Amino acid sequence: MSSLAAVADTAFSPSANTLAAPFNCTSLYNPLLHFPDFYQARLASVQEHRNETFRLRHKVYCEELRYEPPRPNKLEYDQFDHRAIHCAIKHTDSDTLAGTVRLITSAAPEQLLPVECYFANSFTNTALAPANFPRRNICEISRLAVPRDIRHSQIIEATDDYSALTSLQGQCRKLVSVALYLLATLMCVRDDRYHAYVMIEPSLARILKRVGIHFVQIAEAIDFNGKRAPYYLDMRTTRATLKSDYLKLRNALDEQLFEQSSEYFHATRPQLAYR
Repeated sequence: MSSLAAVADTAFSPSANTLAAPFNCTSLYNPLLHFPDFYQARLASVQEHRNETFRLRHKVYCEELRYEPPRPNKLEYDQFDHRAIHCAIKHTDSDTLAGTVRLITSAAPEQLLPVECYFANSFTNTALAPANFPRRNICEISRLAVPRDIRHSQIIEATDDYSALTSLQGQCRKLVSVALYLLATLMCVRDDRYHAYVMIEPSLARILKRVGIHFVQIAEAIDFNGKRAPYYLDMRTTRATLKSDYLKLRNALDEQLFEQSSEYFHATRPQLAYR
């Protein structure tokens, strides 16, 4: 499950121009091109890094939004985390997590995705239901979380070179949410999890379409921390559908992850995510 409240900032506002026409600025100060100067994509492939993602999820889902009950250990995890690929985006200067997302995998029919648990008998587009694809090639994007201070970030107007840099960092900060979705699409393709699912608000699906991520709704929305509907996307199509600057950003995230993901995907698969 991913919530617009859990990820939304001004870059995800339906009224924002940033997704309709990316920032309307010169390449010198285009935050889509400069995002990797301030933020680093990372795989949470060791327990220490996974615990960092669980702590951020606890802060967002348990403390800020109260979608989940607080945990004594301040780590938010569930029964799907032991078979999930965990990714994060880190702010380079502060060395703190700016956001996190996971891909829930499935290796056998009994390993249901959450979307199968909630919508098992109510898919309106049955041809795109997970059961129609090899389990090795399906996944679900969920628990995308961005802390409140980034969700509510504001742009500082530029009046000189220093404030121009500050403004650029502020605009890059506003891209954390969409960068996490781009990271998720990238990881799906890298791990051959082409058939991806997500449970989100229809309004968020419409916003993501403006970026070039064309999720297809496959069942009616239900009331689950707000209205949520299941969506499907063949991730092999995203290279063709992403807006050009967002594709450049995804390519930059790919470059950041190349050495990590090459080692990770050849040496490991989703392993026990908590103890």
